[in-house]
Amino acid sequence: MKLLILHRVPYSFIEYHRVIDHGLHDVVYVGTNAQLATLPSDLPCKRVERPDQAGLVEEVLTLFSPDDHIDRVISVSQYEVMEAAQIRRGLGVAGEMPEQVHIVNDKVAMKAAVAAGGLRVPRFAPCYEALRSSSADAAPWAGKTVLKPVDGTASRDVLVFSTYADAISAIANHSTGLESWDPGRFQLEEYVEGPIFHFDGLMLAGDPVAIVANKYLGTCLEFAQGVPQGSIQLDDDGGRCQIALDYLRAVGLRNGPFHLEMIEATDGMVFLEVAARAGGGGILETFRLATGIDLAAAGLAINLDWSPLDVNPLNQWFERKAGSRTYGDFMFPGHRLQSRRCAIKGSDKFRGHPGVVKWKELEADTPLPKRVSYFDFELPVCGIVAGSSSAEVESLIREILTTVQVIPTEEPIPCPTS
Repeated sequence: MKLLILHRVPYSFIEYHRVIDHGLHDVVYVGTNAQLATLPSDLPCKRVERPDQAGLVEEVLTLFSPDDHIDRVISVSQYEVMEAAQIRRGLGVAGEMPEQVHIVNDKVAMKAAVAAGGLRVPRFAPCYEALRSSSADAAPWAGKTVLKPVDGTASRDVLVFSTYADAISAIANHSTGLESWDPGRFQLEEYVEGPIFHFDGLMLAGDPVAIVANKYLGTCLEFAQGVPQGSIQLDDDGGRCQIALDYLRAVGLRNGPFHLEMIEATDGMVFLEVAARAGGGGILETFRLATGIDLAAAGLAINLDWSPLDVNPLNQWFERKAGSRTYGDFMFPGHRLQSRRCAIKGSDKFRGHPGVVKWKELEADTPLPKRVSYFDFELPVCGIVAGSSSAEVESLIREILTTVQVIPTEEPIPCPTS
């Protein structure tokens, strides 16, 4: 096959050669000069540099045409899912089309699809609709209200207001503090109280190959605000995985990795959001440790062949090998430390701890990121914990989160807005 890979994520993160036989297939990588520089020099492939003066879709469709007879367009970047679909359409290549991607890439569309399936979602409204019908007397829900991008990640540009009216007032008066404000890119959503769970796994031909239920310690929004976060795999999902599958099917997610989040309200589970990709932070690693499945490699394999398991020649990437231990991960943010560099205190007792599978600290001279990041090479401290039960893992992670300190080591700098 002729494969066109939209190359954005550094090669070392994916290692395409593990799944794609570059001798068997005609592999073309397209990217900027800096992106292509991460490819191994001896990798047998064609490298096509795009000028990076216009949008990805425009430049790729200028460089390639249907006459190139490309069989697959592959992107592993969460930021280029829609662009990959648009390029497929432009080149006449099989795979997910923009309409399919829209449902799992747009928070309004995904909640509408889930609600249409009779499943519970937070009440919500696109900002442009909310502004047209705004009235303090006509608030569609009471209590706290969330303002978030319809296609955002990592809780960037997410704000919580005390009431729906406060949110409308901030939007109408241009006092949100958000840069490049565009009401077409944002939505309002009722704030649902309760612990947040995430479900990670792999779908193939409409059925789950594997799914793991996890509970967050803290929230992604709190992490974006500078608070360390943890996540614990559950020994007993309490029936939550079945609800998760109902959500996945409601949005039409049939093939590939997924990351789904739900809130457990006092009266049941409530859909939060879903992504057709592996989760960030330590999720890839904890999932692999628990199931034996590498979500990045399995996602690539599905891009090559969408056949069910029993006839898929790439099924080595889908073989589940359940472990006997429970895992969790933790991470400390550095983007809101108001310092370019940091030091770590309180970590000595954990580095050699028998329950710590991985402990990674940022080197002292490495600058901290300016925006929220889940990459381990940008986190002051992160790691993986293992135990015989969820309770054991949770206890150790809570101890780490409350004991370890990230200390600024330089003069304060202005705190980023997200």
